[in-house]
Amino acid sequence: MVNKSVFAHLDPARVPALVGLEAQRRFQRCMGLLEETKWPLFLTGPSGSGKTIMAMNLAAAYAQAHDVPAYYVQLSPEMTKTSLILGLRLIDGSLVVADGVVADCMQTGGVIVVDEATHTTQELLLMFNSILDRTSVTSVGDRIVYAKDSFRVIFCSNDSSYAGNVRLPQSLAQRLVCFHFDHPSFEDELAIADRVAREESKSVLRVPDAVKAYVVATIRLVRSPQYPLSARNAAIVFVLLNLAAHHGTGIDGYFTDEDTAEAKRRSIAARILQNEALADTDLLDPRVDDFVEFVSQIGVHEFKEAFLSGTMYNLDIEGLELNQDEVRTMMASQVL
Repeated sequence: MVNKSVFAHLDPARVPALVGLEAQRRFQRCMGLLEETKWPLFLTGPSGSGKTIMAMNLAAAYAQAHDVPAYYVQLSPEMTKTSLILGLRLIDGSLVVADGVVADCMQTGGVIVVDEATHTTQELLLMFNSILDRTSVTSVGDRIVYAKDSFRVIFCSNDSSYAGNVRLPQSLAQRLVCFHFDHPSFEDELAIADRVAREESKSVLRVPDAVKAYVVATIRLVRSPQYPLSARNAAIVFVLLNLAAHHGTGIDGYFTDEDTAEAKRRSIAARILQNEALADTDLLDPRVDDFVEFVSQIGVHEFKEAFLSGTMYNLDIEGLELNQDEVRTMMASQVL
C-alpha cells in the first residue's frame, strides 16, 4: 500500500473563511445535504465565483464534525484510475495493488474535494460511478474497497466552455446534486476582494473604500463569459493602487476642468454609490471626494494602468474574442 504521506490532506486551519451572507446561506444548504445523505455534491459556475473555497469550507467543517480526514485533489487529463482511485503499480520491482487518494478516503470514511472535476477525461469520470452508488465500492483484480458510511465527495468544476474541460457523462450526472454558483453580490464581492488583497499584500492596504468600490463596480460592468473578471482581479488592482500611492505626485489636474468636473463626479458617484438615479446632493458625498483625492494623488494614467494590469488586458486568453487594442479601448471607455 502507498505511504499515506503522499495523499493530499486538507488542513482546516488553512482554509479561508467564507465572506458574505449569500455564501453562508449556500454553505448551510450544502452542509445540510452532506449531513443528511451520502449524495455527492457538484459545485459549478464561472471562474472566480467561490466554488473551491466553498468546497474546502464544507470539507473542513464535515471533517471536524465527524472526526474524519479531509482530502483535496485536482483532476488532470493525465490521471488514471490507478493514480487517482485504485490500481496496480510497479513498486520495488513488483506489480502490487495500491490505493490512490480516493480509495484511501473511502476506507477512512473521510471527505474529499475533487477540484477541476471536468479537467480530465470522460473515461476517468465514469470510474466514479460505482463509488457514488449506494454501495460505494471500487475494485481492481481481486481487491475490493468499500467506503465507510461517513465517506463524502464534493466536486467542483467550470463547464465545458472553458478550455480543457469535458462534458459530464450522463450516467455520472444522474448521481450528482448540483449547486450552481454565480458571482457574488456587489457588497460580497467587494468584501472578498478586500480580504484577498489584505491577505496577499505585505503592506498595509491604504486604498480608500470609495476607490475599492469603483474598481469592483467597473469589473462587474465589463466582465462577460468571454472576459471572466472576478474578485481576484479586483484584489490585484487594490494592491497595485496601494503601491502606486507610495510614489504619487499629487499634481494631476484631471478633475479640475470646470467644463467637465460635474460630469466626471456624477459618473464616479453613480458607480461608487451603485445608483444611476443620482440626486445633486450625491455629488457632494464624501466618498466621491475620497476617490478624487486618491486618484489625483497617484495620477489618472497610473490609476488606469493599475486597473488594466490587474484585469488581464494584455494576456492572450483562449475564448477572448476581443484583441488587445479592443480591450484597451473598452477599458479606457469605462475606467474614468
